[in-house]
Amino acid sequence: MKVTTTSFPSVFETAFGNTENSSKDLLNGLKIKKDETWYLVGNLAKRGGINPGRITNAAPTEEDYEILFKAALLNTADKVQQPIALTMGFPFSTYNVYKTAAEQFLSKRHFLIDYDTQTYNTKGSFKKAMFDIEKYEVIPEIVGGIIGLKKTINEPQLDNFIAISFGFGTIEGGMATGDGLVHRTCFSSHGIRYAINNLTRELNQKHYLEMKNEHQVDDAFMKGSIFTNRKRIDLREMRKGVLTQYYKEVVSPLMRSYFTDLDFESCEKIYLMGGGAYYKELTDAFQEEFRDFIPVEVAPDPEKLMSIGYLYNSLRISDNKPQRSVGLDLGNSSSIISTFDDEHQPVVNNPITL
Repeated sequence: MKVTTTSFPSVFETAFGNTENSSKDLLNGLKIKKDETWYLVGNLAKRGGINPGRITNAAPTEEDYEILFKAALLNTADKVQQPIALTMGFPFSTYNVYKTAAEQFLSKRHFLIDYDTQTYNTKGSFKKAMFDIEKYEVIPEIVGGIIGLKKTINEPQLDNFIAISFGFGTIEGGMATGDGLVHRTCFSSHGIRYAINNLTRELNQKHYLEMKNEHQVDDAFMKGSIFTNRKRIDLREMRKGVLTQYYKEVVSPLMRSYFTDLDFESCEKIYLMGGGAYYKELTDAFQEEFRDFIPVEVAPDPEKLMSIGYLYNSLRISDNKPQRSVGLDLGNSSSIISTFDDEHQPVVNNPITL
């Protein structure tokens, strides 16, 4: 079965003014209502907002979580049948704290979403959609990543390996064997945000950043440049410096603390995943430290693996119904939705539009 992933930036901002005909489709024109307030979400917030952002590692009880959740759910409308089976996750640092609250949130089962189609349709209007969640499960992020990795690389003999996920809010790690996860090796600590905040402090000494928030600086960090006060500032050397510092001060000590020589001896490979795996400065540092005794490899499409792993977990709890399965990774940088694209399974029973 083919997996389809859809993503949008995990930011939003209160909607003011006219937003008609501002986008090409729903994904890029997300405008939803919570209580009595309309919000621009994702790419529309980045284009049409002034200070789009969100709380990092938000709890399921906070509005940040609900707004992004509903925006993500809306993007499954034409891809799955209802009722759906849904899997989501949290980093180990918040998993035990948020798991029960997330399950209570999902147990509502029926979710009514108010949204505006006028952002991308000249004949659009304000609409309501109802979604029905029949089955759900909340699992640790790294477990989702490991499931996604195994399903993606398709190596049946892959048993013992170390998985490291670089996220915006957290870095997650753990060792997987043929028998399952070795919990002794599992950790959660400061993510790429650590390096971004250090870069922001450096920039603030020399430049006026026009009150950009950390999500906006994250975008600049990825691009390698930032435009402020009518000047483009090259960030590549500064980025290299803060990422090298991040590896030395955070990542390398974690690897020494949680993995023994016996762990490294028994593992076949270290896989790097998460959006931070695209930073060559980090992957080079990893390969430099471990090249003499264990291979280090960046997983394919590393930012998608959590969502894909959640999807396959949903397939399991749905009693093997791909057309009803959804994997949803509400990340701090991007939210990624995975579904199965089965051309032999026509989509019916779409959300009720009221």
